[in-house]
Amino acid sequence: MDDLYHLAYVSDARLADPEDGPDPDFVEYSLKKILETARKNNKATEVTGALLYTGDHFAQVLEGPQQAVNHWFQLISQDLRHGNVTPLFYERIIERQFDGWSMALCQGEEVPDSLQITGAKPDPDSVEAAALGRSILDSLVAAIRKREAH
Repeated sequence: MDDLYHLAYVSDARLADPEDGPDPDFVEYSLKKILETARKNNKATEVTGALLYTGDHFAQVLEGPQQAVNHWFQLISQDLRHGNVTPLFYERIIERQFDGWSMALCQGEEVPDSLQITGAKPDPDSVEAAALGRSILDSLVAAIRKREAH
């Protein structure tokens, strides 16, 4: 098996008509389709992770074999549902944080208010980007564990 890597990114969510705003039914349908596709594809390539949807932004952590993580991030970067895709960190890991989750979904209300994702993204490879990525990772892990405990 390849070395394990994880990657975190943020992007602007493009699930709404810019003129009419979000249609809750369309957003729900879009998130469902994203999860169905991600779970199927990730399972086949041994990728695990979690996706955060805040209404305006996505934040995601992918983990798995380096080649698979790179492949999925490249496709996400080209996906029209994502804008201004900004990588936060990319590094080798010893163990998975989302083992058993081909893709978990968390909503904005499941993470602390202190986790602010704004239109202005940090420069990739900056200290700020890494700090935001760590906050997202920690918040997603905590939200999933809290959900599993109930």
